[in-house]
Amino acid sequence: MKTQVIIEKDSKKIISSYFSYGKNHDFKILKNSKTKFLSETTILVDLGWMGYNLLDTNYVDK
Repeated sequence: MKTQVIIEKDSKKIISSYFSYGKNHDFKILKNSKTKFLSETTILVDLGWMGYNLLDTNYVDK
């Protein structure tokens, strides 16, 4: 099982979580979770999310 957890940096509150079974790449988990971010949000990610900044706006709420 893999888990994606999104945490707000300052408050340390969990914003979102998503669970996936089996061998799934981190980026595939993001796509399956349908998580969206505000356009002004700065995200800190590892190499598993490489290419996130090249995505279309389906992952960004404007």
